[in-house]
Amino acid sequence: MSTVDERAVEEARRQILAVVERIRALAQGDMQESEFFAALLGHVIEAMGAVGGIVWLVRDQGRVEAVSRQGVERAGIGTTDEAQAVHGKLVSALLGNPTGLVVPPRAGLTNADGTPAASNPTDLIVVAAPIDRGGNRAGLIEVFHEPNSPDVEHGYLMFVEQTAQPAGLFLERRQLATLDSQQATLSQVDRFSRAVHETLDPVATAFVLANEARRIIGCDRVSVLVRRGRKLRLEAVSGQESIERRASAVQAIEALVRVVAKAGDPLWHPDASQELPPQIEEELEAYVDESHATALAIIPLEKPRPTPVVKPGGVDAVAVAKAEAAPKVAPRPVGALVAEWFQSSSFDGGKRARVELVAEHGKVALANALAHTSLPLYPVLEFLGRSRVLTTARNLPKTIVATLAAAAATLALILVPADLRLEGKGTLEPVHHRDVFAGIDGVVESIGAGIEHGTDVKADQPLLSLRNIELDVALTDVLGRKAASEEQLVSTRRALLEDKKISADEKTRMAGRAAQLQREIESLEEQRKLYEAKKRDLVVRSPIDGVVVTWQVRDRLMLRPVEKGQVLLNVADKTGPWELEIHLPDDRLGHVNRAAAEARAAGRELVVDYILATDPGTRHTGTVKEIHEQAEVRGEQGNTVLVRITIDPARHEKEELGAGASVTARINCGPRPLGYVIFHDLLAFVQQHILFRLW
Repeated sequence: MSTVDERAVEEARRQILAVVERIRALAQGDMQESEFFAALLGHVIEAMGAVGGIVWLVRDQGRVEAVSRQGVERAGIGTTDEAQAVHGKLVSALLGNPTGLVVPPRAGLTNADGTPAASNPTDLIVVAAPIDRGGNRAGLIEVFHEPNSPDVEHGYLMFVEQTAQPAGLFLERRQLATLDSQQATLSQVDRFSRAVHETLDPVATAFVLANEARRIIGCDRVSVLVRRGRKLRLEAVSGQESIERRASAVQAIEALVRVVAKAGDPLWHPDASQELPPQIEEELEAYVDESHATALAIIPLEKPRPTPVVKPGGVDAVAVAKAEAAPKVAPRPVGALVAEWFQSSSFDGGKRARVELVAEHGKVALANALAHTSLPLYPVLEFLGRSRVLTTARNLPKTIVATLAAAAATLALILVPADLRLEGKGTLEPVHHRDVFAGIDGVVESIGAGIEHGTDVKADQPLLSLRNIELDVALTDVLGRKAASEEQLVSTRRALLEDKKISADEKTRMAGRAAQLQREIESLEEQRKLYEAKKRDLVVRSPIDGVVVTWQVRDRLMLRPVEKGQVLLNVADKTGPWELEIHLPDDRLGHVNRAAAEARAAGRELVVDYILATDPGTRHTGTVKEIHEQAEVRGEQGNTVLVRITIDPARHEKEELGAGASVTARINCGPRPLGYVIFHDLLAFVQQHILFRLW
């Protein structure tokens, strides 16, 4: 007679309850379906000490799918196709059974009429418990275990049935979450449908479609192309307010969409089942290299076919036949939708369905917008519709007067000529002025007496002196080495003349040494002359007769280190001719060059009006002397071209002629229409920043 260990039984019961509670806790979490059932099956197998197990779920249209498998290889159900088929029948029979079952090894199940239904193809017992969701069969937990006593096997079944309950609750929670998500999606699609049909402007429709479709699809970027004439043109990109037409990415996507639209079928990339023509594959590789998209879908948006008319007696059969008949000519797409992902490379999770849903709404809205704007005289009709208030009887006289005034002003702007004078800023400079450079590196040691701003100087007059310690050291070293070499030469020659006891070989060696010393002395003498020449460069002299025009000479230069080629002072000849150096913006150079060419052809000079900052109330005239061929960047002014203008200094007071004085000049470029003279800057801006981008 055997005794039952009550404590062992109680401990086992607590362990089983603990496992069930853990599974219940997992069912209340936000785990993915595969993760939850893998954890559930792992707990069940570990608690029962089972060989393995499978969790089956019933999918759409009654399809049964194994969502988790563990230890199935040891059960022997997948060794042959026949064993798999027998096991499949067993799973179907267990799913149809109202309760859980324990199927002994190699045992069979029968139908209600006694006919064989299925059998266990393994040498293990099969413990199966159904998973119910809301009263409907949703799946099955199947566990493979070594045979045991009937009481123990019944305990196995009870345990598996207890774990199946939280599994059903988990599926119910997921179903409710799915329903909530579907409801939210329907609301989002409804908002999208209303937004995309709100306007009949193709560009505005494309903009709404791109931004709203991105939220529906859940992709990273959506682009919409609209047919303009015979070409598909990129009009909207989600998250962008404008499009740079010259960008290589824009040109690449337009080229790719055009070849896809010509083929007529949507493009899904990557798609192993879709073999692409060489033309599409080449453009696709070029665009992927440019955009770095890992997945993209291109859907040509064709004009929707007409919907059959419903008459009082039923559907119009003729309309149905026309709608279903194949078109005689393949229709050209009204646009294209491009969806891109940058971190995903598959179209799972309903991505295809969402893209196709958005495309269906988009093609209807875009086709309606294009049909509306393609009406004859649409711009005129739109303008008249907006300005109807101007044509009422009360406002008609005012409208006529305003129209005549606007017409007169327009004719005046076109027909009345005026001189085009282009303005530029610059400085007044003497023609003869020279920068004084440092001829050698050094430190400014002294400045000539009286040398300051406004001092008259003569050509070759010393202005300041530099000191270069390295030059002094080098010169001292050369002199010392030369003196030592001269002493050695004298000693060697004396020895050759006075010592009669030295051998012939020694005399030859000493004669060679004397010659070497002589060459060293000559080389050192040349170095000394070069250093002396450099030392003379330490004295900076005036290159011309003139006036020092550099401010604060002593404060800027005294005891300051300078480098070779550095500008130290500026000397100007204020008694000679003067000129204007005007920096004209480069976008006005074309007008000036044409005016200069016309003046040369007519045998005259190009006239310039200017005023000095020192006397802004007096206007003076000059002539263009030279126009530089190269533009330079000058701070906030941007790219400018230097124009030199000759003036007559006799027309100015002496006090007005200050080197570097600010000047405002206007170059007379000849007669132009008054409207062009007034708005030439605006016209240039439009041509450069608007029209050029549209070409």
